[in-house]
Amino acid sequence: MLRIVMVSIVIVDINMGSLPSFDGELKNISKNQQIRSINFQHEHISEKFPLLASATRLKECLEVNLFLEYRYKGKFLRPKRGGQKNLLGGVTVKTIKSIANSLKIFLNWLEDRGIDWQDLYTVAESEKTKEWLPPYQFRAHLIDRVKRIELSLNTANLYVSHVRQFYEWAWQTKRIEKLPFSYSNKIIKKKRSSSEFDLIFTSFSNNLGIVVQTNDLTIPKKHQQKKMILNDSLSPFSQKELWSFYSSDYMQSKSRKLWADLALLCGLRAFEVTLLNESQIVDTNLDETKVYAVDIVGKFNKHRKVLVPRSLMTRLWVYKNSGERLNRSAKWDDHNSSIDKPLFINRSGKRLNEGSITNITSITAKEFSSSKVKFTHSFHDLRATFATSLARFLLENDLPLGFIQYKLMTLLGHSNFSTTEKYINLARTVTYDKHMQSWVLDIFGDLEQELSIEATELEVGNL
Repeated sequence: MLRIVMVSIVIVDINMGSLPSFDGELKNISKNQQIRSINFQHEHISEKFPLLASATRLKECLEVNLFLEYRYKGKFLRPKRGGQKNLLGGVTVKTIKSIANSLKIFLNWLEDRGIDWQDLYTVAESEKTKEWLPPYQFRAHLIDRVKRIELSLNTANLYVSHVRQFYEWAWQTKRIEKLPFSYSNKIIKKKRSSSEFDLIFTSFSNNLGIVVQTNDLTIPKKHQQKKMILNDSLSPFSQKELWSFYSSDYMQSKSRKLWADLALLCGLRAFEVTLLNESQIVDTNLDETKVYAVDIVGKFNKHRKVLVPRSLMTRLWVYKNSGERLNRSAKWDDHNSSIDKPLFINRSGKRLNEGSITNITSITAKEFSSSKVKFTHSFHDLRATFATSLARFLLENDLPLGFIQYKLMTLLGHSNFSTTEKYINLARTVTYDKHMQSWVLDIFGDLEQELSIEATELEVGNL
């Protein structure tokens, strides 16, 4: 039976300005309908903003859309200090799209089962009673999907997290009388090994661990199926695949090569490439620096420094001052003179879209489809190549395992060591070393002495 989508996401350009007021003019929205126009004393047009729409869940969609506005304006759960945010002080449209998608799935699930999201009157201390509440029923539904290998554990927890935030907002704005879940503190401990040191936990005395706030609405790792973990394998490029990719007709564009190199040589994600600003690109003729440290805002608004090789920084500087980019830069200045200008700007004079970057691998794959070259890589595989290559380089230089863990997590911006560990395990394979050894040395050779000194200083400091 074909399932009808009851709640959908509509992408609109919306005015999020302040101090709105009605004027006397009427605006036609259909043949027989008109609405009064709204004037804003301070306008703020947000492009491609996601809103939920539904004929069956209109009231819930309106509530969710107001919640999205609160997040965007920073009136609820403002981004952490120094994190990625918009000019109004809230989260970015990219984050709003992720939240909207999670809540669309939640509302469609409610409609399928005929459940009201505000049906929380059975709230009690009993754990069995909690299982009947809408957010916990939704959690159970997601657990079943994880077990059936239809959904990854991380994705399921992202959906639950956004639903939990929606209930917290509803409680704070008096839409519900009580939260259907509670928070508690949990201590994460890390046992030390005599054979290695773990720099992530050594700053805590007596090995007490890290105190974090948690709740029982999350999905525990025990529900993760082994098959899902195996399917979630890494797919770094081989030397031959890199040559084919960069030799394709589509990749002869200088800007596209730079996008790919920022992932391959620096470990940047696609959206992190779009967030590079021109002020971060410097003239290499002014110094003898071999590797440049550049500040990046990554996932979950985490700040980190990435290493940009001198040769790549030189090419970025040339691109920054190229005629094509200067023309696009002039269009940006017309509307955003007070904002730090991005390095990569599209033809319309706006910040480059993440999709333009991730699409370079899929378009290259189509180019190869008529030939004998088999190409199945994604843009993220360039970052995987960087991470695995760097892990191999660090292992080959006999650096302490604890330092390798620390350095990879720092450069890649990982929140969970299990993600970093996959790169280290893959880097230990002999087959990978034979393919990539010479290429790795070309990229990271200048870092050998610097990394060895850093590892020694950190080890001594944590004895």
